[in-house]
Amino acid sequence: MHIVYFDLETKYSAEEVGGWSNIEDMGMSVGILWDTEDSKFHIYLEDDAQKMIDHFKRVEMIVGFNHIGFDHRVVAGSRYSTRQDRQRLYTELAEMNNFDMLIELKKILGHRLKLDSIARPTLGAGKSADGLQALEWYKEGKLDKIIEYCKDDVKVTRDVHQYALEKGELLYESYSGIKTVKVEWSLEKPKREIEQMSLF
Repeated sequence: MHIVYFDLETKYSAEEVGGWSNIEDMGMSVGILWDTEDSKFHIYLEDDAQKMIDHFKRVEMIVGFNHIGFDHRVVAGSRYSTRQDRQRLYTELAEMNNFDMLIELKKILGHRLKLDSIARPTLGAGKSADGLQALEWYKEGKLDKIIEYCKDDVKVTRDVHQYALEKGELLYESYSGIKTVKVEWSLEKPKREIEQMSLF
């Protein structure tokens, strides 16, 4: 299956745009895809948002971690300024064949997890920095550092997903120690479930 693994970094924090209800105003500093077809990273800056969307349309599955509820909203806001256009694009992105690992794990566990709390016990390595650091780099104009950080996140996302496909389980950190969660993920196209499709 032709898959892209996806993550992005924002220009502004939730606090800077008036709260988490305004995710679409946070702006994309960089979006990065790792494509299974050529085994390469593809880098898209905010002005390239439409090219990234076109890339999405060429693949069979978009894999991410909280990308339906967060990253797709940021992309919609980066591409358009009006509420109607943002909603239309967000709906289009959310209706693509997305596999959001956070959503799938929450279905099993009943609560949310951070990607880092899965990656560290599962892969032995986690994120190289955090989103707040990436925001500081944006203010300092250090785009190269943001790109490398985002690449690391995409690689972690890819490796966690591929581990789950191969092993049928993931490890995660909990308050009571390291636990194992069994997963039955496959590369078959799932039945489409569209939840909370509105930006507002």
